Amino acid sequence: MKKNKLYRPILSIVAFCTVVFQSCVDLTPDPLSFYAPENTLIDKSGLEALLVTSRKQIKWEWFGDAFNAGVCETPIVYEYAFSDVSIIGSPETKEIHNLETQLTPTTNASLHMRYWDLSWNGIKYANTVISRIDNAIFNSDEERNTILGEAYFHRAYWYYILIHQWGDVPLILEEVTSPKLDFYSTSRWSILEQMKEDMEFAVKWLPVSVKPGAVNRAAGEHLLTKLYLSVGEFQNAVESASRTINDYGLNLMTQRFGVNASNPNLDVFNDLFNEENISSTENKEAIFVVQERFGIQGNVAGSGSQRMRNFVPYWSNGSSVRTPDGKQGTTYDAAPYPGYELLDSLGRGIAKIRPTNYSQYEIWSNAGNDMRYNQNNWYDISRLWYNRPASKGGSEAWFGKSVQREFVSDTIRCYFSFPTVKVLIYRDDINRGKTPSGGFTDSYVFRLAETYLMRAEAYWWLGQTDRATNDVNIIRSRVNAPLLTNVTLEDILDERARELYLEEHRKIELTRIAFLKAKLDIDGYSLTNFSQKNWFYDRIMEKNNFYREEYFYSTNAYVMKPYHVLYPVPLTAITSNSRGHINQNVGYPGSETNIPVE
Repeated sequence: MKKNKLYRPILSIVAFCTVVFQSCVDLTPDPLSFYAPENTLIDKSGLEALLVTSRKQIKWEWFGDAFNAGVCETPIVYEYAFSDVSIIGSPETKEIHNLETQLTPTTNASLHMRYWDLSWNGIKYANTVISRIDNAIFNSDEERNTILGEAYFHRAYWYYILIHQWGDVPLILEEVTSPKLDFYSTSRWSILEQMKEDMEFAVKWLPVSVKPGAVNRAAGEHLLTKLYLSVGEFQNAVESASRTINDYGLNLMTQRFGVNASNPNLDVFNDLFNEENISSTENKEAIFVVQERFGIQGNVAGSGSQRMRNFVPYWSNGSSVRTPDGKQGTTYDAAPYPGYELLDSLGRGIAKIRPTNYSQYEIWSNAGNDMRYNQNNWYDISRLWYNRPASKGGSEAWFGKSVQREFVSDTIRCYFSFPTVKVLIYRDDINRGKTPSGGFTDSYVFRLAETYLMRAEAYWWLGQTDRATNDVNIIRSRVNAPLLTNVTLEDILDERARELYLEEHRKIELTRIAFLKAKLDIDGYSLTNFSQKNWFYDRIMEKNNFYREEYFYSTNAYVMKPYHVLYPVPLTAITSNSRGHINQNVGYPGSETNIPVE
């Protein structure tokens, strides 16, 4: 029986998304809401309008709040929650600690459902443009191919996420306008080859210069580098990364710039993440950004980014942070109470994400004068002080003094260090004087520093250690970190953790390397038993002390198994597909009926 290779997002998932995530996912893009597609998607302007919706789709990853009772969340947090650098800090009644019991094909958690829906909708928008391109009117082939190139970019972007989170999934290459129930899983390797071919076309046509928030040629080259690394074409990865670095007017920012350039107490790394500087024309390091601005139409979240809420410790929990004389030591009560300045500077964090010992201590053991680890950009939790005044039940004797760790009963959630430069947002138009939890900012999706580190990895795979070392040291010299010699893959991953926190898809990149090691039969890994033995799991067990020791927190332990290298395909996607077959990932119930993929 010949399998239909032209699939569309699973109908039950779209229906589910319409009910549960209707405030999160823009299932009906604005350009199509008032006009029929056949009347609007007929020329450059009509198709460009749908590409604006595609760009907006990516914003859903980076903005919004943590998932709670159906409210939109920022799914990028889960790229850190199940990685080597972090774990979930929230109670297990709200979030997943034990992946073995809590992450299943029937789990209606935001984790896999959110990225699953985001990806399929992103692919749907891109495929609509691709399918209608030849029936639209353009002034030139260049106009046509520029539109097509960006559509290929968006489709490849979301497939890169899908195949590293779920592995084999249906391959959808056209807009499908009628219901279908005959989807089949396609090999992730076949999907990667298709996306690579598409992006090789795209980088020939994407514009070199665009407005911030749009997709330029450097962004296409950056994504192509990721695809080349994924399939093991390391020399091609070097060449596409080199074009990104050399050909499009980009540079690492090594000198002070932007709104705080005259402040001698700050530094260039701090400048890079100032909310006003990310999309600045002065910033030559930004490749692809997403933007949320207060009061501007097109935002996806009512309050912008909630990073302060999700990534800052729950330091204000006075019940857990006690003074030596037994009083509640901290509070998030708003002004005009004394001690509010601590809340104003740190925000009210809830520790949705909590760092591991690896990311909090180990990668900084040789920090030297690394500006990423100075007081401008890193908050050592030893700086935390008791801010609950006596008038609010605090201790008069300890107010204003340093918090004593031995009197913090919940150090997992309430007491850890973190990179302020990545999580504190001060261009906050709605939370000042209240209980700050985030605000409006632009965010990097691709930044040139990652391009250097991807090229370093490609050089490492090629055995060119000297060139890999040079690329890593280019990044380190910018921040005055001690230079390295003879870098390893471990060194490159450590540098990514230091440089790209909250920018890279951390779990995806680790899974990518795990697949690559298995494909190349390196270190005893193989594709034949990937879900039973893989590099991703072994790295987590080495670097993540919570999963390695299965720390018990509240009423549950942190547990991860090798098969969690991939997420479970939602059961509704499988059972509703009555005329085809979508495979379940090995390790989860239902995988026993899997069939071979092409």
